Amino acid sequence: MILKEVMLFLHIVFATLWVGGMLFLVFVLAPFVRKLPMKDQAFQEVGRRFSFFGTLLALLGLFLTGLFNIHYILGFANLFSFSNPYTLTLWHKIGLFILVVIISLIHDLYFGKKAVESSFYRIVARFLGFVNLLLSLVIVYLAVILRFGG
Repeated sequence: MILKEVMLFLHIVFATLWVGGMLFLVFVLAPFVRKLPMKDQAFQEVGRRFSFFGTLLALLGLFLTGLFNIHYILGFANLFSFSNPYTLTLWHKIGLFILVVIISLIHDLYFGKKAVESSFYRIVARFLGFVNLLLSLVIVYLAVILRFGG
Protein backbone atom coordinates (compact mmCIF):
# COMPACT_ATOMS: atom_id res chain seq x y z
CA MET A 1 0.00 0.00 0.00
CA ILE A 2 1.49 3.34 -1.03
CA LEU A 3 -0.28 5.37 1.70
CA LYS A 4 1.91 3.96 4.47
CA GLU A 5 5.08 4.87 2.56
CA VAL A 6 3.81 8.39 1.85
CA MET A 7 2.88 8.91 5.51
CA LEU A 8 6.28 7.68 6.72
CA PHE A 9 7.96 9.89 4.10
CA LEU A 10 5.98 12.92 5.31
CA HIS A 11 6.80 12.06 8.93
CA ILE A 12 10.51 12.06 8.09
CA VAL A 13 10.20 15.32 6.12
CA PHE A 14 8.43 17.02 9.04
CA ALA A 15 11.08 15.71 11.46
CA THR A 16 13.78 17.00 9.12
CA LEU A 17 12.12 20.42 8.98
CA TRP A 18 11.85 20.54 12.78
CA VAL A 19 15.23 19.19 13.87
CA GLY A 20 17.16 20.33 10.80
CA GLY A 21 15.72 23.81 11.17
CA MET A 22 16.86 24.00 14.79
CA LEU A 23 20.35 22.75 13.89
CA PHE A 24 20.55 25.33 11.09
CA LEU A 25 19.51 28.10 13.50
CA VAL A 26 22.13 27.09 16.07
CA PHE A 27 25.12 26.37 13.83
CA VAL A 28 24.62 28.66 10.84
CA LEU A 29 22.16 31.47 11.37
CA ALA A 30 22.74 32.49 15.01
CA PRO A 31 26.51 33.01 14.67
CA PHE A 32 25.90 35.14 11.57
CA VAL A 33 23.01 37.19 12.97
CA ARG A 34 24.91 37.97 16.19
CA LYS A 35 27.34 40.03 14.09
CA LEU A 36 24.60 42.21 12.56
CA PRO A 37 23.84 45.68 13.92
CA MET A 38 20.10 44.89 14.14
CA LYS A 39 20.55 41.41 15.59
CA ASP A 40 17.54 41.58 17.95
CA GLN A 41 15.15 42.47 15.13
CA ALA A 42 16.70 39.82 12.89
CA PHE A 43 16.26 37.12 15.56
CA GLN A 44 12.64 38.20 16.07
CA GLU A 45 11.86 38.02 12.36
CA VAL A 46 13.58 34.66 11.89
CA GLY A 47 11.88 33.39 15.05
CA ARG A 48 8.45 34.35 13.73
CA ARG A 49 9.06 32.63 10.42
CA PHE A 50 10.55 29.50 11.96
CA SER A 51 7.72 29.42 14.50
CA PHE A 52 5.23 28.95 11.69
CA PHE A 53 7.11 26.55 9.42
CA GLY A 54 9.52 24.82 11.76
CA THR A 55 7.29 24.62 14.80
CA LEU A 56 3.59 24.88 13.98
CA LEU A 57 3.63 23.17 10.59
CA ALA A 58 6.30 20.60 11.46
CA LEU A 59 4.92 19.60 14.88
CA LEU A 60 1.35 19.43 13.60
CA GLY A 61 2.53 17.33 10.65
CA LEU A 62 4.50 15.06 12.98
CA PHE A 63 1.47 14.62 15.21
CA LEU A 64 -0.89 13.73 12.35
CA THR A 65 1.51 11.43 10.50
CA GLY A 66 2.54 9.91 13.84
CA LEU A 67 -1.08 8.97 14.55
CA PHE A 68 -1.30 7.29 11.17
CA ASN A 69 1.99 5.44 11.77
CA ILE A 70 0.79 4.24 15.19
CA HIS A 71 -2.43 2.96 13.61
CA TYR A 72 -0.62 1.23 10.77
CA ILE A 73 2.41 -0.17 12.57
CA LEU A 74 1.06 -0.99 16.02
CA GLY A 75 -2.67 -0.45 16.04
CA PHE A 76 -4.35 1.74 18.64
CA ALA A 77 -5.63 -1.38 20.46
CA ASN A 78 -2.03 -2.41 21.19
CA LEU A 79 -0.91 1.05 22.32
CA PHE A 80 -1.33 0.12 25.96
CA SER A 81 0.42 -3.23 25.79
CA PHE A 82 3.38 -2.26 27.95
CA SER A 83 4.98 -5.71 27.88
CA ASN A 84 6.17 -4.96 24.35
CA PRO A 85 9.52 -3.08 24.14
CA TYR A 86 8.32 -1.33 20.98
CA THR A 87 5.33 0.13 22.82
CA LEU A 88 7.48 1.28 25.75
CA THR A 89 9.89 3.06 23.43
CA LEU A 90 6.97 4.58 21.54
CA TRP A 91 5.51 5.95 24.80
CA HIS A 92 8.87 7.50 25.66
CA LYS A 93 8.86 9.13 22.23
CA ILE A 94 5.27 10.36 22.67
CA GLY A 95 6.03 11.74 26.13
CA LEU A 96 9.08 13.62 24.88
CA PHE A 97 7.08 14.91 21.91
CA ILE A 98 4.44 16.33 24.25
CA LEU A 99 7.20 17.95 26.32
CA VAL A 100 8.73 19.44 23.15
CA VAL A 101 5.35 20.89 22.15
CA ILE A 102 4.90 22.46 25.60
CA ILE A 103 8.41 23.91 25.63
CA SER A 104 7.93 25.19 22.08
CA LEU A 105 4.74 26.98 23.05
CA ILE A 106 6.39 28.57 26.09
CA HIS A 107 9.44 29.56 24.02
CA ASP A 108 7.59 30.90 20.98
CA LEU A 109 4.60 32.55 22.63
CA TYR A 110 6.24 34.04 25.71
CA PHE A 111 10.01 34.10 26.15
CA GLY A 112 10.92 34.38 22.47
CA LYS A 113 8.64 37.39 22.01
CA LYS A 114 10.09 39.11 25.08
CA ALA A 115 13.74 38.29 24.32
CA VAL A 116 14.29 41.80 22.94
CA GLU A 117 13.10 43.35 26.23
CA SER A 118 15.78 41.99 28.55
CA SER A 119 18.73 39.67 28.85
CA PHE A 120 16.75 37.45 31.26
CA TYR A 121 14.13 36.63 28.61
CA ARG A 122 16.87 36.20 26.00
CA ILE A 123 18.76 33.73 28.22
CA VAL A 124 15.60 31.76 29.04
CA ALA A 125 14.56 31.68 25.36
CA ARG A 126 18.02 30.45 24.37
CA PHE A 127 17.97 27.81 27.14
CA LEU A 128 14.49 26.57 26.14
CA GLY A 129 15.62 26.36 22.51
CA PHE A 130 18.69 24.36 23.54
CA VAL A 131 16.58 21.97 25.68
CA ASN A 132 14.14 21.55 22.81
CA LEU A 133 16.97 20.71 20.43
CA LEU A 134 18.37 18.09 22.80
CA LEU A 135 14.94 16.54 23.41
CA SER A 136 14.26 16.50 19.67
CA LEU A 137 17.53 14.68 19.02
CA VAL A 138 16.56 12.11 21.68
CA ILE A 139 13.22 11.69 19.87
CA VAL A 140 15.07 11.04 16.60
CA TYR A 141 17.23 8.47 18.40
CA LEU A 142 14.09 6.78 19.78
CA ALA A 143 12.70 6.72 16.24
CA VAL A 144 15.83 4.85 15.14
CA ILE A 145 15.32 2.37 17.98
CA LEU A 146 11.69 1.91 16.91
CA ARG A 147 12.81 1.28 13.33
CA PHE A 148 14.86 -1.65 14.60
CA GLY A 149 12.04 -3.15 16.63
CA GLY A 150 11.86 -1.08 19.80
